[in-house]
Amino acid sequence: MEPQQGLHMLEQVASGSVSPVDAQRSLADQGYSDLGFAKVDTDRARRTGAGEVVYGAGKTADQIAGICLALRDAGQACVLVTRLEAQKAEAVRAALLVRDPQAAAAFEYRPVPQLGLLGAPAKPTRDSYIAVACAGTSDLYCAEEAAVTAEVLGSRVVRLYDVGVAGIHRLLAHRGDIAGASCVVAVAGMEGALASVVGGMAACPVIAVPTSVGYGASLGGVAALLAMLNSCASGVSVVNIDNGFGAGYQAHMIERAGSRHGEGEPDVKTLRWNLAENATRNQLLGDTLLQLPPDSRQRLEAAADTAGVPDRHHHDIGEVLAIIDGLAVSPAVRDHMRAIYTILAEAEAAAHGCAVEQTHFHEVGDGSRIRNTLLVCLAVEDTGAKRIVATVAQTGQGEVECAHGTLSIPAPATSAIIARGIPVSERTLPGERMTPTSAAMILHFVDEFE
Repeated sequence: MEPQQGLHMLEQVASGSVSPVDAQRSLADQGYSDLGFAKVDTDRARRTGAGEVVYGAGKTADQIAGICLALRDAGQACVLVTRLEAQKAEAVRAALLVRDPQAAAAFEYRPVPQLGLLGAPAKPTRDSYIAVACAGTSDLYCAEEAAVTAEVLGSRVVRLYDVGVAGIHRLLAHRGDIAGASCVVAVAGMEGALASVVGGMAACPVIAVPTSVGYGASLGGVAALLAMLNSCASGVSVVNIDNGFGAGYQAHMIERAGSRHGEGEPDVKTLRWNLAENATRNQLLGDTLLQLPPDSRQRLEAAADTAGVPDRHHHDIGEVLAIIDGLAVSPAVRDHMRAIYTILAEAEAAAHGCAVEQTHFHEVGDGSRIRNTLLVCLAVEDTGAKRIVATVAQTGQGEVECAHGTLSIPAPATSAIIARGIPVSERTLPGERMTPTSAAMILHFVDEFE
């Protein structure tokens, strides 16, 4: 029985809907369930705050299915199965189908980390988060094992992938994500240097995970393990080779404990945008999605598709605002959209020397562009962020072709918005890296530039 279920039972006793005798009987049944081949720990969630996890390697599909059902029947909302190969996962699904078709339908397989889930992870209730930093794409199997484990246990996870030290600027671009984390999991093979670098940047515990990725002298991860054990950065602890599960579990315990000790303090969810190299709409969306579960983009894309943005061009602010007022979205998202397009209209008016209501929208009035702006607003709402903090913004340099012809970067409308309070990077990179629409979103959403 999970802690929340135990509390609910006590509330039922207090209200009189459950008798003390029935409650005692239910509690007495807790402890473990003897399946013959396994004694399933059904009381682990109450004792430790995290339910039993099933180690899939070495077990048959029938055994895994039986253990999963025993945990589910004992009240565990989401059962995690680790080290589960794809072929065996299909056999587990088939075994569940024979016993309980609903359980089979609820069983999900994640192929990259080779994890099975019976039931959906609960949405995080805390604003604190774990950062999972992965050195290279080849290490993703282990990083995702850590990330999904922490999510199943109830933590919020921000993924920082392909940020190895061979291109250290990729890691430094996520300084804000590391600074705001309650714990960082650093996953790396080869020489394992990522953990030491992160350890020198983070003000929180760092859990290093050596992977078995690398050439011959890496010795199947032993070289990375020894390097991490010998890290000169304080605050770095190390788990076993390829033990993403252990790292994710430990990181969750640290994050949860930190949140518990901080009770009574204001809990402010902060969304961070890294605009140092790109300040485009795609950059804003990508940084926002980092703080959401991996499948969020597909869900948000569907919400944007069904919101009701007409697939045509909208020429002026009045027409666009009328479209926004009719969108099938929350009032908050409509307010964000109205504010962003008002900023755009004011910038166009300033650039062309006309009244705001006389401005003519070119590219920004296209239905697909409005939909893409809506997608960012939906993603921001989904994070539940109370504040947005951003780096100084990259404008780019050179020339851009648009409806007005060839213009210098930043375009006049973009410059007009920047002048209203967006600090920009002194180092400019080639190409257009901030558009009028992204500038309007930055001006509207960002509370603080760091």
